[in-house]
Amino acid sequence: MADIIRERRFNFLIAGVLSLVIPGLGQLYKGQFLRAILWFLMVGAGYWFFVIPGIVLHCFCILGAAFGSAGSDRIRLPG
Repeated sequence: MADIIRERRFNFLIAGVLSLVIPGLGQLYKGQFLRAILWFLMVGAGYWFFVIPGIVLHCFCILGAAFGSAGSDRIRLPG
């Protein structure tokens, strides 16, 4: 069987701005559903307990959305 590997493409600026507005939204834009939920919960908890950890986590979330990998799709062809 042959495999076709297609790398996901995204605009890093859009991903970063989306995560700036709502933590995890940039990851959701890139197709990383689980990471989006985790970032949303972690940053929200950081802001809830203390402001400074929330700001630090939010910055890491934005950087991860903008500069992180979007992964790849593997398509298996019959034959």
